[in-house]
Amino acid sequence: MGPLSGALAFGLMLMVLTTALIGRLRPWPAQAGARSFAAGLSGGAACPRGIDDRNCEDAEASSAVVPSSAGVQAPAVTCEMAESVAEPDRSEHVVATTSQPDQPGFRPAVADTEAEAPFKSSASAGLGSGFVAVAGKAKVEVLGVPRLSYGGAEICFARAEARELLALLAVSRDGVSAEAIAETLWPGEVGGRRLDSAVREINRAMRQAVGCAAGVRFVLKSGERRLLPAASFDTDFWRFENACKRASIAAEDTVRAAALHEVLALYRGPLLAGCDDLWVLPLRQAAQRQAADAAERLAELMRADDPGRAVDVLRLAVECIDPYSETLWCLLMTVQGELGRLPAVRRSFELLRERLAEIDAVPSPQARQVYERWVR
Repeated sequence: MGPLSGALAFGLMLMVLTTALIGRLRPWPAQAGARSFAAGLSGGAACPRGIDDRNCEDAEASSAVVPSSAGVQAPAVTCEMAESVAEPDRSEHVVATTSQPDQPGFRPAVADTEAEAPFKSSASAGLGSGFVAVAGKAKVEVLGVPRLSYGGAEICFARAEARELLALLAVSRDGVSAEAIAETLWPGEVGGRRLDSAVREINRAMRQAVGCAAGVRFVLKSGERRLLPAASFDTDFWRFENACKRASIAAEDTVRAAALHEVLALYRGPLLAGCDDLWVLPLRQAAQRQAADAAERLAELMRADDPGRAVDVLRLAVECIDPYSETLWCLLMTVQGELGRLPAVRRSFELLRERLAEIDAVPSPQARQVYERWVR
């Protein structure tokens, strides 16, 4: 072997030793890529979503290592990490729910104990999930954020006056006179012209959605009144009114309870949420009172045989219907106390104080008396 061959052999040996040493000090690119991919699945490049960035290194160090399908090792997501990724935000409500865009002002869940799952919707209380429109009818929702749909597809209007007219007619089963419509929606303006434009827009959009001929009308004229025909529209507010009426005249508890269930299932939120026109406010307050009254009456019916369900209904009421009603809060604390849930009574009273503070009020002596009956 000549001097040149010996130098080449020595250089090759040195490269092999250097490569081996580097391989022991840092992972191969394939291993690093597998870690990045696993982290990306959890919502972040280096740290699972829901874990504080400052604790990222600790989470990574504590992760188990499992073989991947590519034959390299990647960090496994632990149970706690998986929950942090998959668990929805518990501050959001339901029902028809918290705070959700569909339900402005809804409050976080009131947990009776730390171990109990937060209450999220009317469905959780066994009240159903609203209403399903009759086949062949347009679905009009005004309890909560207003929506119009047909066959599952939302119907939109190009003109604001069409939305305003539909909202007014949806809460007026017997229709409204042309003069009253103009005074209510467009006072001081050329109401007749805007009314005609709104009617044409509603008819056009509905014909397009349903696939009807040009001559079909969806806003009917009965004398001087304009109305939405029940043959073409299924409206949650009309069902809500019917259920309230059935609950008030029912002679049997089972019939009354079924009607009250329907009232609460239909109440997704404030009437025409997002609309602050003056004509809406008294109707909104009346619907809220009806829903709160239904929750109180249903809880009283359940109180003897199923107090746990009664608590669920009352929690729904103070979260989603009227957070400032001392009547509902007092009944909730009473049923919680009867069940021996004293920490829940304390928490309910604390929340009552927080809610009333939002409107510069304090619990009444009667509410404090209910609280002190259970917690001394």
